[in-house]
Amino acid sequence: MSVTTMENKSAYEKLSRKEKIGYGMGDAGSCMIWSVLALYLTWFYTDVYGLDPAIVGTLFLVIRVFDAFSDPIMGAICDRTKTRWGKFRPWLLWMAVPFGLGAVLMFTTPDLSMNGKIMYAWVTYLIMSLIYTAINIPYCSVAGVITLNQKERMGCLSWRFFLNGLATLIISCSILPLTDWLGNGNRASGFQMTMMIMGGAATLMFLFCFASIKERVVSIKANDSLKRDLKDIAKNDQWLLMISITFLNVFPAFIRGAVTIYYATYVMHASVGFITFFMALGVACNMAGSVIAKPLTDRFDKIKLFRVINIILGILSFALWFVDPSSLTPLLALFIVINILHLIQSGPILWAMMSDVDDYGDWKFGKRLTGISFAGNLFMLKMGLAVAGAIVAWILSYTGYVANKPEQNPQTIQGIIMMFSLLPMVSYFISAYVVRYFKLNNTFLEKIKVDLAKRELENGHAQSLKQSDTSVIQPTH
Repeated sequence: MSVTTMENKSAYEKLSRKEKIGYGMGDAGSCMIWSVLALYLTWFYTDVYGLDPAIVGTLFLVIRVFDAFSDPIMGAICDRTKTRWGKFRPWLLWMAVPFGLGAVLMFTTPDLSMNGKIMYAWVTYLIMSLIYTAINIPYCSVAGVITLNQKERMGCLSWRFFLNGLATLIISCSILPLTDWLGNGNRASGFQMTMMIMGGAATLMFLFCFASIKERVVSIKANDSLKRDLKDIAKNDQWLLMISITFLNVFPAFIRGAVTIYYATYVMHASVGFITFFMALGVACNMAGSVIAKPLTDRFDKIKLFRVINIILGILSFALWFVDPSSLTPLLALFIVINILHLIQSGPILWAMMSDVDDYGDWKFGKRLTGISFAGNLFMLKMGLAVAGAIVAWILSYTGYVANKPEQNPQTIQGIIMMFSLLPMVSYFISAYVVRYFKLNNTFLEKIKVDLAKRELENGHAQSLKQSDTSVIQPTH
């Protein structure tokens, strides 16, 4: 059993703007690297590093399956961490520098034989995956212990995804021009030097996040085994549903994000300037979505809103299949609306739902397993990236894609268009169906909030009586 206490009775207080921005800076730091992985890593491996697409697809999937074991272990480690900074914050400090260095190593092209380069890619991708786990599970988990106030939590998440979008916008606008400029035409060298800049920025952002935030919700629990924690979290039906929803909602963004550069290059035959604009446009629309999310959730129940948006996104993705890539007006209109709507539901709303599941587990089972809970969601997020990257690479290989060839065969072109439209559509529709069984709507969450506050008062009163009963009056001499 666990007892949840509120440090200084402040778990429901209004947070300062500085703390919300500080929290958001952590995700901005993560996205200085993560967005490069999501948008460019498949293309980097095939068109810059020189790997066969089939090898890339296998690399993505195998490493992520291995990484499955690190996520719950890291979540359990976080739940057992005890420092003067809390359970989760110290990991932002400890892993900030390794995170930046790992990104540089992963985007370095060594002067090795092809077998040597394949081995280097496997090792550096694995190391970076483990480092990402070690810093992002604590970062995601800390959202659940900064505050229990639902509106303040949504405010934190809105800042998080706005700054996330800003960082991704910087990446999408600068990666290709920077690699060309710094590498003087040598993209392999250019990528390495560009990632030195991005890795350094990411490190500083995580350090700022560490210094700005505070853990208020303190869970005092027995030091159960990892096996027991996994059994306990598996009892949480809403958590099991949540991790499925997480995968279904990140997959469309990752597969469309990974294939966008191929779509713009080989389907639209766009210039580097337009490709940069096209990818930056998607990110700017994501930022708009993160801003719109809070006023929408203030007015509407977020679960109903989540389902409606997924249905609309499925319809719009289906429409993309029929759009002529040379007809920019309808293509850009659909692209803009899809990216705005996607971030509303897969950004602040989705991550607020993850924290709600943690509150529900504390309410129903008396045990707050924040680290393990977010480990499951982060694993599904990484699996979304891995599966999307693997599918893109495998379909390119199956359809006969040839790296850097201006004119690809018709099968490859159709495969790219399908990944840009129909595969995201399927995921959105399944998500809209599955979320019908997610019961943590606003009414239920208000009941959970009241019950947890009542339990805290009762625990505090019981503790006071216990201390009074065991106190003794010292004799005078």
